[in-house]
Amino acid sequence: MIEAVNPSSVIAQEQEPEVLEATVLAVGDIMFHLPQVTEARTEEGYDFGLSFEKIKNYISNADIAIANFETTVNEKKALSGFPRFNSPPEVVEGISDTGFDIMVTANNHCMDTGVEGAENTAALIRKNNMIPLGAGVENKSTVMDVNGIQVGILAYTTSINGLRAPAGYVCMVDEEQIKKDIEDIKSKSDFIIVYMHAGVEYNRDVEVETAKLFRSVADMGADCVLGSHPHVARKSELYHTRGKEVLINYSMGNFLSNQNDKYTDIGTMTRLVITKQGETTRLGDFEIVPTYRLRFRDTDGKTKRRIIPTSEIDSYSHISEVQKLYIREVSREVMQYLSSEEKAAFVEIE
Repeated sequence: MIEAVNPSSVIAQEQEPEVLEATVLAVGDIMFHLPQVTEARTEEGYDFGLSFEKIKNYISNADIAIANFETTVNEKKALSGFPRFNSPPEVVEGISDTGFDIMVTANNHCMDTGVEGAENTAALIRKNNMIPLGAGVENKSTVMDVNGIQVGILAYTTSINGLRAPAGYVCMVDEEQIKKDIEDIKSKSDFIIVYMHAGVEYNRDVEVETAKLFRSVADMGADCVLGSHPHVARKSELYHTRGKEVLINYSMGNFLSNQNDKYTDIGTMTRLVITKQGETTRLGDFEIVPTYRLRFRDTDGKTKRRIIPTSEIDSYSHISEVQKLYIREVSREVMQYLSSEEKAAFVEIE
């Protein structure tokens, strides 16, 4: 006996929307202190590729790769490190060659060489096929079409170190403005990511004010909130709001710097897999990947820096066993989520 086939069920199966997918790889602070610039000097100029070569596959394989660019490039001023950063143009070339797509410039060092420096920095980022985001009249938001998924990205900072900037020039943390900005790009976006340059530097714990701010941004409509500025990596949280789980990374820490304090040499990469089927877009898989800034003496006798995944530290003889223990311990910590007790310390658990 042959069973009859229901034509409507066949049509329904044929019309099932395909699942679209986009990957995002986000990292924290990229800084260039003067020792790093000196080390990168060549006969032709500067080459910063060595610092990124062991991490390049992670970056270039993502559909969107984002970093916080915590320096400026103003060729009319002398090169400088902390407290007013000014780097050679080759830093932007090295970052672009690594595969980054967006440079967040909403941070406390974006005005280090004035409006002229901020404008030149943004122009150079664009020249190197990346998008500047967060400082400048035209750099307030971006929406990228990735495999049919519209990914909206915003960025804000709590400080510009007391330096001057024209009104509205830098995307400052203002909750009313953030809410308006999210509303403005919501109709054009399937998924919204917000970078927040906030928190107390070198504090590995999440402050009450920071937690409330990041959660408030999630409540406003952000689908993922990513932190930078503390220069140390922090735990993350899956925050339930608007009927969904929003990933909040309270600080991704340093990606590249010359800072020497404990914990400043370990950062995290946040990898997101965004899926869309029909009208439904959600955060699918995600992972927190710890990184280590390896400092070593190269064959030319110069000190060099290289970013590596902490999972690969056993491949490097430069790293002592004591240092490896430290790296493994911190890596385990930053891959964890806030505990119930930690959440209760700054807000009542829902």
